[in-house]
Amino acid sequence: MIAKRTTPDQVIGPSEKATEFRSACCERPFLLWPVARREFYQTISVSVLLPLLWGIAVFGFRASLIILATLAAAAVTHFILARFTVRGQLLTWNHTMAYAMISSGLTAPLVPWYWALAMGAGVVILIWIAGLPGKQRFHIALLAPLALTAILPLAGRWPVLVLDHLTIGDIGQAIPAQIYRWPQRSPQRGVDAVLLPRPEQVIQRTLGKIGGDPTGVRARIALRNMFALNLPSPPALLLGGVPGRIGTVGIFAIIIAGLYLSYRHILPPDAWALFLIAVLAGLIFGPLSPRMLHHAFWQSIGGLWYLPPERAMALLLYELCSSDFLFASVFILALPGTLPIEPLARKVFLVLAGIAAALLHRIAIPLPPATVALLLLQPIAPALDMLLHRRSWLTD
Repeated sequence: MIAKRTTPDQVIGPSEKATEFRSACCERPFLLWPVARREFYQTISVSVLLPLLWGIAVFGFRASLIILATLAAAAVTHFILARFTVRGQLLTWNHTMAYAMISSGLTAPLVPWYWALAMGAGVVILIWIAGLPGKQRFHIALLAPLALTAILPLAGRWPVLVLDHLTIGDIGQAIPAQIYRWPQRSPQRGVDAVLLPRPEQVIQRTLGKIGGDPTGVRARIALRNMFALNLPSPPALLLGGVPGRIGTVGIFAIIIAGLYLSYRHILPPDAWALFLIAVLAGLIFGPLSPRMLHHAFWQSIGGLWYLPPERAMALLLYELCSSDFLFASVFILALPGTLPIEPLARKVFLVLAGIAAALLHRIAIPLPPATVALLLLQPIAPALDMLLHRRSWLTD
């Protein structure tokens, strides 16, 4: 019996694991490994489910309809593209669902369900065009909820279900509240919700009034009225009894999800903390209002220092919890490819993104400021890696 001859390439040829390892070394981490596509995005989807359920409890079946419409449209579009296009075969299910769930969390509860269908389909189409798993340099799928926010500008007052109609109520049946209060019961028969001003809008409007003279009598009166009449109590703020986007109001749910992702080594705890510290620094040292930048630029910088300490601390708490700062710091930072690879570049990126998010919040853009800041800075992450590359005597 003659043994079959083998060439040296057949004997010592690279294995599949070695090929994957070399590919992973040349690309961003966690982008090409199958375990990343399967477990990373699946874990992110499970963690974002808790804030979404919290939003359903506060905003009722309309919020659940938006979430289901987004996920259904994303699933159908994913199936069509994966079945009938060659490029679509590179799509992965967990990757698509994670982006669809995060997009629904950034959506206002007043959006009609058919617009949610368009957003869900748009998420997958954007991924299919320029954001395939393992190749994205930019979370292009998150442009879908931002575009929906820009297309559908909503009123200043948003609804919140009363306590005895949580989950089952209809936020379409709402009346304006005279003062900011989360009622226990319906204010009148057939009404399930109350219309309340969003805390970030109240804060921005008040800071615009007192920016010229934050230490004057008018400023003290405006701050006292804001905290007493126009802002929720701290328990209501932390429990999610505030108008906002579906996934951003559940503060406790977001914190629990962040701790879970950190425990699973998906969300770096130091990145989470550094981003929020940079946000606080931007809020402390940033201008109170964009109006002051035209008249007294240097006097407007660090305007929070002119306020009484107790008012300033309370204002920071309300600003940090009433926008998308916590939501973006957990779920967008957890997405593979958001942060640079090099340690120093990562720190610089987080500081810049946090300060930019705080400034975007203070100038009152109609979009979620933290999400916008991270997306704007994400394309420069490779440049930061090149500029701030960690040198070693082994390679130099």
